[in-house]
Amino acid sequence: MGHPEIDNRTPFAVAPLFVADEQGRPIVSTLVKATLEVDAGGKVRIAVQQEEPCLAGAYYGEPGKNSVRREPEVAFCKPGTDCVLQGHAVSSRPATQVDVGFRVGSLTKIARCTGDRVWEPGLLGARSSAPIPFERIPLVYERAFGGWDRTPEKEEHHQYEPRNPCGVGFVGKKGRPLPGAPLPNLEDPRDPLTSQTGRCEPVCFGFTGHHWQPRAKFAGTFDAAWEKERAPRLPKDFDRRFFLAASPGLSSPAHLRGDEAVVVIGCTKEGRWEFQLPGIAPPRCEVALRSGRTEHLQTAFDTLIVDADARQVVLMWRAFVVLPQGPHDVRAIRITAERLPERA
Repeated sequence: MGHPEIDNRTPFAVAPLFVADEQGRPIVSTLVKATLEVDAGGKVRIAVQQEEPCLAGAYYGEPGKNSVRREPEVAFCKPGTDCVLQGHAVSSRPATQVDVGFRVGSLTKIARCTGDRVWEPGLLGARSSAPIPFERIPLVYERAFGGWDRTPEKEEHHQYEPRNPCGVGFVGKKGRPLPGAPLPNLEDPRDPLTSQTGRCEPVCFGFTGHHWQPRAKFAGTFDAAWEKERAPRLPKDFDRRFFLAASPGLSSPAHLRGDEAVVVIGCTKEGRWEFQLPGIAPPRCEVALRSGRTEHLQTAFDTLIVDADARQVVLMWRAFVVLPQGPHDVRAIRITAERLPERA
């Protein structure tokens, strides 16, 4: 089978993805990925180096053990727009606490970043040590509440926080609190961890894992009936909201336009970084089939990644079409886009 001709008339990276939908029907999904540079004053330009689609994903360490830096870009669609902030909590001088804020349009999230602390024994139980001053702390789920508790002797009693298995501070029902155990750096200022066996919301701004809650509940039921009647198709109760991978509260229920205001607080030396998304018209895709028919697809803006360290922004658009038989049906794909910002 010959590969389809890709006629990319945009300055962005493009990848066709041949997969199956929930019904097992063959589809082709087109991913358009734009990398932009944004200076401290909010000027947006097209980056010289465009980030390629990352189908396998990328992690802050070992896959399955560490948090996700780049969600595997294999979803054929998303029912809304994921908004992700990456970088560090930054203080211009050593401080023990910095508030980090991220706003895209009407979506807002705030986290309080506190310097490293550990649980110390006290007369009335364990208490937090004084936080250590810091200048930079990474905004990763490893610094939020969660993690594994493997203190019980029996492995069957080991537990993890299903909302963030790679965090810190979690003690299971049969676990043993340990002196010197770390507290989370990232917390909701309205819901901090107040005791060594307590619970709080894992707070971060990055991608969540596909097996984390509450995302995993949308994957559907993979039981014996599924294995017997539907495998390898997706379960009957699969929900496309599973493809939304942003931190809770940072996925819009409908697609954003791409011209929203963005505000980042506490992640740059200026303290506040704000800009307007450039309002790029959603790229159009033409899928020419070997039958002679051409499918005209309008992509949807479904992923925004703001990298405060690099001063870069990544936007992604997707569209898909059901194919008569399979990948060999596609002869060529052409992608065009309008209202582009200047090049860097």
